[in-house]
Amino acid sequence: MRAINNVGLGLLALVFASGLACAQNPAELDSDGLTCPGCSVVFLNIDLLRADFVGLLNEKALATPNIDRFFANAIKFTDVSASSGVTAISNTATQMGRDGFFTYSLLKNTYVDNPPQMPFKYKDLFASIPTIAETLKGAGYETLNVNHGYYAGKQMLLNRGFDVYWGTGEVDSPTNIPADAIRKTADLIKARRNDTRSYFFLMRSEDLRGLPYRFPDNRPHFEDPRIDYRRVSQGYFDVVFQLRPDGQPTVEFPSFARADWMSKDQLAEYEQLSKKLYLQQLQFVDEELGQVFSELESSGRLQNTIVVLYANHGDGLYDNRIPNHGVSYQSCISVPLLIRHPRVKQPIVVREAIALIDLVPTIYQMLSLAPRAKMDGIGLLDVIQARQRYPRKVLFGVDKESQYVRNGDMKLIVWADRVKELYDIRADPREIRNIATEHPELVLQMEELLSEHEIDSLDHAIQILLKDRRKSVADRSTKE
Repeated sequence: MRAINNVGLGLLALVFASGLACAQNPAELDSDGLTCPGCSVVFLNIDLLRADFVGLLNEKALATPNIDRFFANAIKFTDVSASSGVTAISNTATQMGRDGFFTYSLLKNTYVDNPPQMPFKYKDLFASIPTIAETLKGAGYETLNVNHGYYAGKQMLLNRGFDVYWGTGEVDSPTNIPADAIRKTADLIKARRNDTRSYFFLMRSEDLRGLPYRFPDNRPHFEDPRIDYRRVSQGYFDVVFQLRPDGQPTVEFPSFARADWMSKDQLAEYEQLSKKLYLQQLQFVDEELGQVFSELESSGRLQNTIVVLYANHGDGLYDNRIPNHGVSYQSCISVPLLIRHPRVKQPIVVREAIALIDLVPTIYQMLSLAPRAKMDGIGLLDVIQARQRYPRKVLFGVDKESQYVRNGDMKLIVWADRVKELYDIRADPREIRNIATEHPELVLQMEELLSEHEIDSLDHAIQILLKDRRKSVADRSTKE
């Protein structure tokens, strides 16, 4: 790899100059710091939740009062990048603490987008890359999973390691009401009120997926002639507002990411409309989460429970001409990460740019557990307590249409057709001004970082796939 030249160093200097973790003094923590062996852990994965719509992370955001109250004295990460704008990649990578490129390389060779999506012949292969559920189950935890959506849960072999699994909106599922996942979570937490056994609970909700939003029909709702509230069973509307290129309403995920067929005026119109509907849906989700928070608070177990709220990716909401998600813009990969820890009594704010795949190794550190296998994520306890800088200098991500590399505040997106976009996301957080043509050398250097990372990740994935295939051949020979 070529060394970064002086132009690159000047533009990337902010990686060294900005963002030590701003944390409460470690002396203000309990004597054991942030370790909490045996603590229960609750993951609340609110898919498609953008960081800039959470009040604790953006003071102008007003739609999340219950989240803001419950996590008021939490560890708050203000700059978290998902490894993909695609659920299948990011959600899988996050639960395993593995790099997104590595995960994508495995999925490309094992995944079939035709339910059931993940061929179960690869169960042994993925068992060699344990999820947090498998690790905590092995440590004696009761493990519970409530999942909504096709691209997570059992279809992705992510039901492994769970004692209790409940899904909706999946293959063979009789119901598809996203809010049922949040309500089921509250019920299961309530049922464990008097149980002293440590548990790991993972809930994933797709209530914020706008194709369509599923909204209760007994609540006030935003009226507009461009919106079709289609009544469905069990007291809900389907909120249909997105358009196909022919101008007809749709609830189908498009085969293209950008709405390039829309005029500038129509894009502005639908950006405003989509954000109003997103806020309406988010307010509903926040109220539903309030019931989960109430059950946690009344359980008497919060003094021994770590509660995490995050999203495996965000949503475009017509920023950068992206109506939905699945690409590498900040709207799709900048996600919230809030950790309520029983030993943290006032807010801790971490402003350094981190990767979402750091979540699981950080939880292992808090629980004083060793990971069962290699992970690419980094445990963040020293970063949280301002004892060291974040050790990773470069962040990477990938999806089906684009890849990104971020070094400090400079971020390069490379599309499948090799179009390149470079942004200074500190000066231009919405990625409006592409400065790639102004800095061709920097683009080349960052693209080399991206290519080397992709090759390394692919090589590692191939080694695991070959090992699994050799084992399969050996097993067949033994049986014969």
